[in-house]
Amino acid sequence: MRDWLRRLPPNVQGALWLVSGGFIFTSTGVMIRLLSEQVESVQTAFFRAILSVVMLLPLMMTGKVKPWLSQRIAGHFWRTFMGTTSMVLGFYAISMLPLADATAIAFSQPLFSVVVAAVIAKEKVRWRRWTATVVGFAGVLVMVRPGEGSLQLGALVALANAACVAISILLVKRLSDSESPLMILTQFAIFSTLLLAPPAIWVWRWPDLWGWVLAIGIASTATVGQYFWVQAFKSGEMSAIAPFEYMRLPFAVFMGWLMWNEMPVVWTYVGAAIVIASALYIAHREHVVARERRRAAAVSPPEKPPEKLPSGPAP
Repeated sequence: MRDWLRRLPPNVQGALWLVSGGFIFTSTGVMIRLLSEQVESVQTAFFRAILSVVMLLPLMMTGKVKPWLSQRIAGHFWRTFMGTTSMVLGFYAISMLPLADATAIAFSQPLFSVVVAAVIAKEKVRWRRWTATVVGFAGVLVMVRPGEGSLQLGALVALANAACVAISILLVKRLSDSESPLMILTQFAIFSTLLLAPPAIWVWRWPDLWGWVLAIGIASTATVGQYFWVQAFKSGEMSAIAPFEYMRLPFAVFMGWLMWNEMPVVWTYVGAAIVIASALYIAHREHVVARERRRAAAVSPPEKPPEKLPSGPAP
């Protein structure tokens, strides 16, 4: 199977990895929704975190990853704090909303990423991306329809989750300049377990055997789905394969209908189409800007070495 996959063009490989990962993540959402019938979402998130630590223990015991040697513990803590917050909010959103609605609202994350890049990272965002972002948030309003009395707490939780994911991604990018993906993953598993233990104990309820099966399934499929996602962008070009991530929406619609006989209203489809189109345009503009920067760097003469200045702290 792996040999057959390697013979395919890189972008086709990436698309297959991403579509498969999207289906796995949708299956994770189904199990989160089912487990929410027995325990609180914060307890589900704790199960996800501590089982990840268990799966990573062999790597720590053999020395393949040594979290205690990291020089950026504070950075890992804040990244984990935002990532854990987004995980809990995402689990609550799935338990409160139809699966397709929660998935569609989660697609607003690239819109929040533009705002985070401009406000927190102080990146220069030009008018095209700002326009696409405003249009995308208009699509969010179409989905949640606040003026019709249909705005649900679950929709606000899903939007807060998307915002936290955007901040978490920024923090991961800053850590990635010196930390390996495995170190980031391990630190997240450890810190999130510590952060989630007190609230999980506070609301603790013992699940039955089926609940434990679901908890193990959530941790396993979330880990496998993350691996597929990394492999997708490692195999193909981001601009070519990113649109396939939105296959999660039809998967979510199908699974919501199959499991709970849920069908989204037409405004969910309309709003999701606007959000997805805006996100794809933002990704396209980022690709164009990055390509122009590479060309400019290639044709510009090498700069004169700067004078020695006092070095600042690592970002």
